[in-house]
Amino acid sequence: MCSKPALQVQGLAKTFKLFQRSRDRIAEILCRAKKHRVFTALDNISFFLAKGETLGIIGENGSGKSTLLKLIAGILEPDAGTITRNGRIAGLLELGTGFNQQLSGRKNIYLNGVYLDLTKKELTEREQAIIDFAELDKFIDAPLKTYSSGMMMRLGFAIAVHADPQCFIIDEALSVGDVRFQQKCFERLEMFRKSGGSILFVSHDLNAVKRICDRAMLLDQGKIRFLGDPEEAANGFYELLAAKGASGATTATGYGNGDISFTSVRLLSENGKPARAFNSGSPMTVAFKWACHRPARQVTFGITIRDRFGQDIFGINGYRLKSVKDIHANGAGCFRIDALNLGPGAYSINLAAHTGDTHLQNCFHWWDSAAEFEVLEDPDYSFCGVAKLSVTLSLN
Repeated sequence: MCSKPALQVQGLAKTFKLFQRSRDRIAEILCRAKKHRVFTALDNISFFLAKGETLGIIGENGSGKSTLLKLIAGILEPDAGTITRNGRIAGLLELGTGFNQQLSGRKNIYLNGVYLDLTKKELTEREQAIIDFAELDKFIDAPLKTYSSGMMMRLGFAIAVHADPQCFIIDEALSVGDVRFQQKCFERLEMFRKSGGSILFVSHDLNAVKRICDRAMLLDQGKIRFLGDPEEAANGFYELLAAKGASGATTATGYGNGDISFTSVRLLSENGKPARAFNSGSPMTVAFKWACHRPARQVTFGITIRDRFGQDIFGINGYRLKSVKDIHANGAGCFRIDALNLGPGAYSINLAAHTGDTHLQNCFHWWDSAAEFEVLEDPDYSFCGVAKLSVTLSLN
């Protein structure tokens, strides 16, 4: 890492005036009476982005993520604080940002390029490469207002990535469009990372954040709640959501309101004995016990299996299995997996107790990394990848 960061943000703050009705803006000026309320989008935000680093930004809608990116991109001006940019910054924010809907895609290349400090000569040299990458050759001279959201995303990404930025900022706009082009974009971003480029990545896809980011920032109500390991940031995000309206506090083994809490978990092999290693394709039982501190109706128990990168591989719960239970006392239960169709490697299991379909609704206890196990390769059960599917092959 270079000692001089690609981006340095210090004490950043941004507020907006919110009016209940549009005419209140004029009334405030004419009557000199306050007709608005102040919304604090960002409050004392400080962080740095090192060269060659990918920083994820996560949080609920309205937490300040998009506002932060717009400030960094120069679309908005901060009320307080400083932003130090070392090198050109390009980005793909909200669809349509920097575009004129009445102009053609080709003319928008030059219009958008101006915002990225590209000269006309540079844009002329890169015009065809941008069109080719966006795969819009047949539509490039059509007005942008005729483009689909996916086509606008293609054009915006192609322009930004050909601006040779030192830092690339990207919002949820990349989620628009077909899967094949999204993969193409991520491949280009991976090349950008390997060449030493820095990335600010905002996404609600926590698996993607954990997969590609070196660090992650959790924003909540305009403040930084956590900045560090992506796995911890994702867990903190789940904790924030689960705690909304909850009366309890985070436990030593997770979080939840504590009405029901797990007390133990064991992984059992086919013969019912505790095990920490299983052959691929063999059965596994996840046996658990709980303590009831306050009776609860329609309780759902669930499990999630994660790989060594923290990505969710599989999850299931009693709600989806149509097996929920009113809990009035301590008890025990188990999930039986008939065939552990996972590739060789290390995995962990999370346990959850809640109501409804997800632990975000009314979480009693989420136990992160409750148990760990290893899947061993079985020569008679060999396959490539993470999961084994039931496949047949017919040849004529």
